Amino acid sequence: MPKVSPLSSAVVACLLVTSGCAGLTSPGAASHVNLDSPSMRQFAVAGMTDLERDVRLDTGERGDAKVTPAVFWAGIGAGTVGAVGGLAFGIAGFVAKNQVTAGYQEQAGMSLAERDRLVSNGNLYNTLSISLTALSVVGFAAALVAYGVDWNRCGPLATERRRCSERAPAPE
Repeated sequence: MPKVSPLSSAVVACLLVTSGCAGLTSPGAASHVNLDSPSMRQFAVAGMTDLERDVRLDTGERGDAKVTPAVFWAGIGAGTVGAVGGLAFGIAGFVAKNQVTAGYQEQAGMSLAERDRLVSNGNLYNTLSISLTALSVVGFAAALVAYGVDWNRCGPLATERRRCSERAPAPE
C-alpha cells in the first residue's frame, strides 16, 4: 500500500471541507428544506423539473450580473492556456525522452553531462505538462459551473437561449 504524506492528507481534507463535500458538523433539522411546502411552490415554472427547482433554490437571486461572465471567460482562458501548454510540454517531454534513447543507441554515445541535462529537462517538461493539464481541467470546470449558475439565474450568458423573459414568474 502506498504511503500517504500528512501534508497531502491535510490538503485533501481542507479541500473537501471548503468545497462542501465534507463538513465539520452533522447536518441538523435546520439544514432541511421541504420543497413540497406551499411557500416553495412559487419557484415552480412550467416545464421546470424538481432538479431545476432545487438548483434554483440553491443558487438564489442574482447579485451581480458581471461575476458569472467574468468567471466563465477566465475559466475558458485558463482552460485553453492549460490545454495548449500541457500539450506543448508533453510533446517536449516526449522529444527529450527520444533524445535520451537515441543517445544510448548511438555508437559514440553521449556525455554524462548531456544525459543529465536531457533528463532534467524531460522531468521539468513532464511536471509542467501535468500542472498545465490540471489547470485546464480546473479552468474548464469553473467555466462550466459559472455557465450553469448563469443558466439557472437567467444571467447574461444564457438569457436568449432560455428565453428568460417568457419564463419569469408573475409578480405577486
